[in-house]
Parts: sequence; C-alpha cells; structure tokens
Amino acid sequence: MVARLSGARIRLPFALALLLVFGVACQKGTASDDDSSNGAAASDSSDVVAADADSSATSESSWKDRLFGGGNDEGDEDEKKEPAIPVETAEVARRDIPAFLASTATLEPEKQATILSKQSGQVLKLRAEEGDWVKKGQIIAELDGAEERVRLEEAAARATGLKLEYERVQSLHEREMASDKQLHDAEASFAESEANRKAMELQVAQNLVRAPFAGQLTERHVDVGQNVEVGAEIFSIVDRTPLLARIHLAEKEVRELEVGQSIWISRDESDASEHQGSVLRISPIVDTRTGTVKVTCQLENASAEMRPGSFVRVKVQTGIHQDVLAIPKRALVAEGADTYVYRAEADSVVKVMVETGFTDSDFVEVVEGLESGARIVTVGHGGLKQGSRIDDMTAEIEGRYGESDLTDTASREP
Repeated sequence: MVARLSGARIRLPFALALLLVFGVACQKGTASDDDSSNGAAASDSSDVVAADADSSATSESSWKDRLFGGGNDEGDEDEKKEPAIPVETAEVARRDIPAFLASTATLEPEKQATILSKQSGQVLKLRAEEGDWVKKGQIIAELDGAEERVRLEEAAARATGLKLEYERVQSLHEREMASDKQLHDAEASFAESEANRKAMELQVAQNLVRAPFAGQLTERHVDVGQNVEVGAEIFSIVDRTPLLARIHLAEKEVRELEVGQSIWISRDESDASEHQGSVLRISPIVDTRTGTVKVTCQLENASAEMRPGSFVRVKVQTGIHQDVLAIPKRALVAEGADTYVYRAEADSVVKVMVETGFTDSDFVEVVEGLESGARIVTVGHGGLKQGSRIDDMTAEIEGRYGESDLTDTASREP
C-alpha cells in the first residue's frame, strides 16, 4: 500500500507539467488563428504596442541614466567641472641663503643705575623729568643744604685764620725767632683746617644731585618739597647705547661663533624690520644647570621702538649657502613630518614633496624635489589638492601693486 502511494506521488507532478505545456501550446495556436483572421486590426495593435514599448524603453533608459550617472551630455560635464581657485605663484630661482642660530632674549641697557641722595634735606627743585636725556654730570635735582653751607663758612673762616698763623710762624722761623716745632705745629693746624673746609665744600656740592653718566631718566622717585635722607632714591637712569641681548646657546653651537660676528634682532615674528648688531662677549664657562653658554650681543644705535625690557628674537649668522635653489617660505605646506609644495602645471597643480635646507626670514633652500624655473603656489594653497584647477593671479597683482610690493603679501589669501 505504501509503495503504491509513493508511485502516485511521483507521477502526479509529471502529469501536471504535461498539462501546463499543452495549455501554453493551445493558447499560442488560438492567438495565431486570431491574428490571421484579424490581420489589419492586429497590425494596428502591434504598432501601438511597439510605440509604447519604445517609449517605455526610452523612459527606462533615461531613469537608469539619472540613477547611475550615465549619459555623455557636454552641458552636464561643464556643470560638474570644479571652479578654478585663484592663487599666486612664484618661480623657483637661485639665491644665497644664510644659516642662523635663533634664540630669544630681553633687551638690557649697557649701563643702568638708581641715583641716590648723598645728603639729607628737602628737595628744593627738580631740573629734569622722566624721559629726559641728560649728560654726564648734569644737575637733575637740588636739595636744601642750608646747614652744610653754614658749616662751610665756619670751616673756611677757621682755615683762613690758621693760614695767617702759619705764615706768621714761618716768618719768625726764618729770622730764627720760632722753633722748628712751632713751625710744624702751625703748618699741621692749617692743613687740617683746609681739609675740613674742602670736606664741607663737598657736602654742599652733594646737595646738587647730578647724573652719573649720559643717558635717559626712566623714573623719578621724589617730589618737590619732600624731605629725603642719605641713600634715598632720587632718579633711575639708563644708557641705551648700546642695548644688550643675552642669549644662551648649546655648547656645540657656540663653537661656530666669535666675538664681532653679525647678529640680527627683531621684536617679534611679525616685525618685518631687523636691526643689525654684533656679538660682544662669549662666556668662557658652561652653565652646569642648563648646559648652555651665555652669549652677550650688542645693538648699536637702536631705534626708538627698541627699548630696555623689550622681548626680542635674536638671530646669529653661522654660515651661508651660495647660489642654491630657493622658494618663499610661505609656499611650504607641512603634513606631519613631510613638507610639500603645489607646483603649477598649465591650469592645475601637482603636489610635490620637497626637502629643505637653510632658511632665512623670507626664503628657504630646496635641496630636492624642484627644478629651477618651476612655478609653485605661494598664496591660496589652503584650498588646493592634487589636480585642483587654478587661476594664477600673479601677473594681475604685479601689475596692480608692482613687483617690489609682493614681499609684503605673505599673509594675503585671495
């Protein structure tokens, strides 16, 4: 019984398949008969169906093109083309590049002092003020000094009397009417009184406060009418010629320096002006705490903006590379440990890795990566990438500002 059921299950799908094939064949036969009996109607109907099929195919093709980005329409390509980025370029050229050691320091005057009162008394007059330039020995303040002047008069009168007594005893001694002892005593008394008179003159003179050296008064510590004691602060004075900058360099770096070597000082990185000076002294010892050597630099004829106490940057030239390939520093693009530039080729750019050498305030030596005459992007590279389209504005800017003004455009972005 089980065997019969299994056989029936196998034969049933096969029978169904035959019935389906027979039905499809009958349907095709019927359709063929209908077509032969209604030729004109079928022809018209097939034309409509064909037109609908073409329309459907076109619609489907258009839909696929929009979905998958197909099509070669030139207008679409123009719309997709990225806009050109305005930039400025510079030519890779040869020049001399010096090497520098850089450090920071605070400007200090060669001479600075606080002028103290050598006498006690009341301040009668101030003959100078903060910011004034004074000469050595110039009177800058006056104290009362009345008591010292009285003592001077007494000392002068006593010295005059003893001088007359000495002259009288000397005359008697010449006539052998006075002993040698009397002459020596008279001479000693006169000398003592004369010394006392000179001391009192000095005290009177010290009531006039004078500048110890030529320089500029930086601070006044007293007012007119104020009573001061011996040692009271009256003025502060500095001599700004020269100004000193003390830098500390590694021992191996100092080996390349010598006294008299040129240096350049600027107030900060944004200061385009540099002031030239020289190495004044090199310490003979190494600081055991820092392992550095103190180098004292001097700045002669400092301009008004260079003031004692100003924070400055100091560069010491240690060598020079002559006639080397160089580019503006602002053209460099740093990415991690590597340095790149964008080289202009026609209306696009190529990203090129470069190796640099010596550098100064504006230019950097190119050791490898570029050739002479190549043009590299100096301004506008912030929005560039490999293959970006560019619009070189250099010629237009040179015509507008002049080539000599382009050195001041380091921070300009179009």
